[in-house]
Amino acid sequence: MGDRFSVNIAGYSLTVTTERSAEHMERLSELLNERVREVQKSGGTANYLHVVMLAAMKLGDEILELREELGREKRRFEERSQELLAVLDQALK
Repeated sequence: MGDRFSVNIAGYSLTVTTERSAEHMERLSELLNERVREVQKSGGTANYLHVVMLAAMKLGDEILELREELGREKRRFEERSQELLAVLDQALK
């Protein structure tokens, strides 16, 4: 089932059960807290729930951008691999 960890997000304690390591959970909570502070500094809202949702949206945006970049790199790698295979095939003929 996993281990239970207590994490602090924006001053609120939350207990989660996960298969992840304590170090991973610490890094995760630090990352979310960084984004919460960024949202708070921008001053758009003081509502705790809104701040956390906006921070989650920032993280989600980063994930989507990285996934798109990864997809582009995978396609580029596949294209280059096919080119190299064609060169090798031609050289072996």
